[in-house]
Amino acid sequence: MKVASILGSPRKKGTSARIAQAFTDFMTEKGAEVVEYYLNGMSYKGCQGCEVCHSKQDCCVLKDDLTPALDSMREVDVLVLSTPVYYGDISGQFKMLIDRTWSHVDVDYNKADPYSSRIPEGKTAILILTQGETEDRHRDVIERYSVYLNLYGFDLKVVRATSLASGMPDGDVSAAQAEVVSIANELIADR
Repeated sequence: MKVASILGSPRKKGTSARIAQAFTDFMTEKGAEVVEYYLNGMSYKGCQGCEVCHSKQDCCVLKDDLTPALDSMREVDVLVLSTPVYYGDISGQFKMLIDRTWSHVDVDYNKADPYSSRIPEGKTAILILTQGETEDRHRDVIERYSVYLNLYGFDLKVVRATSLASGMPDGDVSAAQAEVVSIANELIADR
């Protein structure tokens, strides 16, 4: 099984990264091939709106540090996406990634439903969100980004760690870590 983990926090060992790490550590122990992308340590641009990915080729025209992460989304069985919620939305680093995934969409405005995924079917995505606010806050973040991940055809699982009011990267996320390990167990059992 192939797994890609894309870390959207500027804190390499922050709460969202530690939850993702619990998943990838478990999967590695079970023999999965795991690759990790730490967005804050990469050099890349946001979407340029050039539409080359829809007019001349089927992938993003930009060639930078984000290219392997984008390519891995088509190749892996499981995609782990983790980000803190800052000011009511995903981190800036993560938003730039999401914008570049527009290249994973085939567009044909002559069809009633003009958008289809270029990502092969049968993949799972785990969206990990952490926030200082309580659980009832920022549910719109889940809804907004689920739209894109569902468009790509992922079997989506969302894990949230909330009420981390201290904002410190060492906050207790053990419940969320246990939740992702449980998801990992299910994925291993299904294979």
